[in-house]
Amino acid sequence: MNPERPTGPWSFVMLTAVVSGLVVPVFAQTVEQTPSFPRRQVVVLPVRDFRVDPDALFWTGEKAPAPEGLGHELVESALTVLAREPELAIHRPPEVLPRGNGDGDRGIVARGFLHLGIELYRNIRLRNAIDALEKGIEAARSEYLDVVDPKLLSDLYLYLGLSYLEEGSSALAHVAFKNLFFVRPGRVFLKGYFPVQAEQAIRAAAVDFVRTFPKDWPLGSAARTSRFARSAGARQVVYVYLVRWEGGSRVAVKVMGPSGRDGAIAEEFGDEFPLKTGDDARERLSRTLSAWLACTDLPSRVEPESERPDFYMDTSGAYSLFLKYPTRNVFHNAGFGVGLSYQILENLDFFTRLNLFTSFPDKFNDLVSGYTAFRAILGVGHTLRGDWGRMFVHTGLDFHYLSDFASSTDPNCKLFGVDSGFCAASEVKHLPYRFLGGISVTLGANVTISGPIYLLIQAGVTAYFFPAGLEAPLNYPLTAEIGLGYAFD
Repeated sequence: MNPERPTGPWSFVMLTAVVSGLVVPVFAQTVEQTPSFPRRQVVVLPVRDFRVDPDALFWTGEKAPAPEGLGHELVESALTVLAREPELAIHRPPEVLPRGNGDGDRGIVARGFLHLGIELYRNIRLRNAIDALEKGIEAARSEYLDVVDPKLLSDLYLYLGLSYLEEGSSALAHVAFKNLFFVRPGRVFLKGYFPVQAEQAIRAAAVDFVRTFPKDWPLGSAARTSRFARSAGARQVVYVYLVRWEGGSRVAVKVMGPSGRDGAIAEEFGDEFPLKTGDDARERLSRTLSAWLACTDLPSRVEPESERPDFYMDTSGAYSLFLKYPTRNVFHNAGFGVGLSYQILENLDFFTRLNLFTSFPDKFNDLVSGYTAFRAILGVGHTLRGDWGRMFVHTGLDFHYLSDFASSTDPNCKLFGVDSGFCAASEVKHLPYRFLGGISVTLGANVTISGPIYLLIQAGVTAYFFPAGLEAPLNYPLTAEIGLGYAFD
């Protein structure tokens, strides 16, 4: 036994302390390094080498020539560069695209139509073969096999072109062969396996493909690329391809992401450079993707949207006049208001408003007794909010109390007052009620001045139907208010 190594209970305590001292810092470091923001999904598509040589499509001998491995190397380089960014989750298409009912279900429908189409083609049932192969292509495109299993889709296009050619539809065969080269541009064929007419048609399609076929969109169009990104749950799609250019070759790198509110995919970053060597191409690709990472809006660089306030309170000066009145001319009311509003939803608020008004004489002094009015409105409204403030349309129930209302056209009542002996009671008109009830509509805006302080501007009208109906002698008040408010978070 080593006398310098403690044994028994003390050794267990010391060992526990040492292990704890090692584990806790490692665990704390791991927790600290875990990003607190969601990772952005990015899909790296297979590299397509569009440097098709129409004169080298058909091979002879015992074995087909091995394809150049530069495309695979560039994919691996792109995956390596992007994987260094912890805010990105990098995937290949098969890893994120949805499958069928099981792991082996992807492409099973398209493969079944391919086998059926080949069998029908060999039996010279050309129209049936064309129908089966076109259904297979539709199924393959719906599962995006052009980026998951391009060989299967290219076989469908090949036999579709052969069937059209045998049927006598050379133009449709030409289109099918061109699509074959877009899906799998590096495909070559055993010389003599197909009839001479078929070899000539395939070569003519390759010549036309190199000259005219658009290659900017990895799935043929912006719309289909957008659908692919949504299906894969990807924010960005990285697409690299090679083309012949002025006696040499060029590498094109495109990073595609959502553009506009509709989320459609568009090119957000890209570069093209001449292909010199494989090492140089990988280095240039790495620099291009690093430049994109430096300027793209990663989750940690996007400023969180400031929370808009939910509670609004304001005070205002108010002016009101009735559009229907028993006097010979309009009379005026002035006072103040207090309003409260709470956002139930982003575009829906609940509000209440209180007003206190004092009446002023009309032009002919028919309003012989001034009155005080108290008004309360309660309801909901539709709002449109922004950094500038908000606009709203409020509808609600309006309750109006008048302390008294008296009007007369008798000069004695105007000169000496309604309570004097010179004013006959029959010459004074009183409203038979003190309360009015109806529905109001108000249009207004809160314009931000500074911080939570805003300017209130609003105007509205009410139709009273209680207690005397819409034909009441005093009805339809039109009200305008302006004031200041405070918005609470």
